[in-house]
Amino acid sequence: MLIFFLRTKQLAHAVLCVLCLAVVSAYTSYAYADISDTRAELERASERVVRAWTEYGELTGDAPSAEQITNLRTYVANDQVAKTLDDVVSELTSLEKKIVRWKILPSASNESGGASNGGLETLRGQFNDVGSRCSKQFYSDKVFQEVFNSSPCSEYTERFDNAIYHAENNAEKIQAYQEGIASLTKIYRQVADLDAAELGRIHEKVKSFNARDAKLKPLLEERQSLMPRINPLVEKMDEYKSKAESYIDDASSNCRAEGVDFDCGNRCQRRVRDPIFGTYRNEPDRRCLEKCNFQEQRATDDLNEKIEECIDERDWAKDKLEDVEIDYKSAQSRVLALYDQYERVNDEIVSLADSNKRAVVELDQFLVQLLPEIFYAMNSEFSAYGVNSVSYRSD
Repeated sequence: MLIFFLRTKQLAHAVLCVLCLAVVSAYTSYAYADISDTRAELERASERVVRAWTEYGELTGDAPSAEQITNLRTYVANDQVAKTLDDVVSELTSLEKKIVRWKILPSASNESGGASNGGLETLRGQFNDVGSRCSKQFYSDKVFQEVFNSSPCSEYTERFDNAIYHAENNAEKIQAYQEGIASLTKIYRQVADLDAAELGRIHEKVKSFNARDAKLKPLLEERQSLMPRINPLVEKMDEYKSKAESYIDDASSNCRAEGVDFDCGNRCQRRVRDPIFGTYRNEPDRRCLEKCNFQEQRATDDLNEKIEECIDERDWAKDKLEDVEIDYKSAQSRVLALYDQYERVNDEIVSLADSNKRAVVELDQFLVQLLPEIFYAMNSEFSAYGVNSVSYRSD
């Protein structure tokens, strides 16, 4: 808001222009990063289209012209990157299906609804052969064995086997075999095109996840074992607290009492008449004094005895209270140590689990980007298909 307090409107406008340019530049850099990834994917797809055109031309005798290739590259260079990528992928998919039909099923275009059982057996053999080669290629590297729960080739084989089983006529069976062979061949080629660097990138991501996952299991067991150790100690602390409360009153007693005073001197007086003057005076009553003094001494002894008993009880209660406090502090120290251990373990679990959750997302995105022919073709029924790591769920 400081720009509105500048000396001149021209200066304020200039500052606004600079800020706008900065925002636009920042946004452009982010947008360009996303577009550059899509652009690179588009370039790879267009080169595969050119190779597919060439391969299809070798099969049909109709090779692509230089003008056709130039037009493709000109089209790829336009600004509508995402739409162009969709168009190129669609063209590539169509070409690969055509190549499969020509290369693997040269007679498929001549088949009709009345195909013989022998022809269907041939198609089944070709379908099984492609599925077998696809699975072998998929598991040719140990990286794929560690990354994937199962081969998509096997899942596709089961899927199309089911479609063929429910086909109502031979024409539908032929179509199912053709689509199955095309899909398996697509997966086969996509995996075969991966180089060692790309496989290594997958492997490193999985190794990083598995390393964290290996740490998680003992940490989860440790965290689970801590609460059963903490709870009894907390209950014991409550017991110690109750005991301490029962000793506090006795331990804090002052054990004091007022001294015994029977006032024997005043109590034991008798009136005596003076025989000479005829007046009366007070004289001590010795028998009364002896009796009163005896009672006073006995009361004093009883009081002193009670004071001594109170002191003994107070000292005993203090000793007990000290013992309870020692036990309480010992249990409290152990509980605090276990709680610290629990928090440390729990924080480590949360950190590792969060890292692995992010890693699963990153790895899935990486695989979808790296192997689009496999993952994009799987539809919702294969949505659960992915890396082994997604089987872990943290609490």
